[in-house]
Amino acid sequence: MGRYSGRSFRLILMCVVSVLLFVLELVISHIGNSLSLASDAFAVLSHLLSMIIGLFGVRASHIRQHRKSTFGFLRADVVGAFGNSVFAVALMFSILVEAIKRYISPQKTEEALLVLIAGVIGLSFNVLNYVIFLDCCYCSGPKPQRNTEAGSYWFYYH
Repeated sequence: MGRYSGRSFRLILMCVVSVLLFVLELVISHIGNSLSLASDAFAVLSHLLSMIIGLFGVRASHIRQHRKSTFGFLRADVVGAFGNSVFAVALMFSILVEAIKRYISPQKTEEALLVLIAGVIGLSFNVLNYVIFLDCCYCSGPKPQRNTEAGSYWFYYH
């Protein structure tokens, strides 16, 4: 196995695709004057940040012991997830403010076909993202086991 294989390779691949999609959607949202496409572009940026944090979390979680941190960096991904959630809340607030402005003084969307094509590309990116990271989610987790003595379901992890 190489240095970037498995989950690391998938994260790097999706980071590159995310950067390309972010730039594409941001430019087209500016040309088409579309708030929804701009908000999707920044949602892609949020996904990009979470993937970068995930990549660093995967790398840092392998460091078990360090001279300054005796327990290693096992919880680096938790701190990164907190930073990403703060960014997402700030993003949602700014989109809400812009939506209120546009509700008060509506603006026409220019180049609607171009905006639609960029939206379809964004949707296909989300499907690709789901397919690539399918085995990283809870869908492949352990199945519930039936406890015949207690008569209820018990979950356990190996």
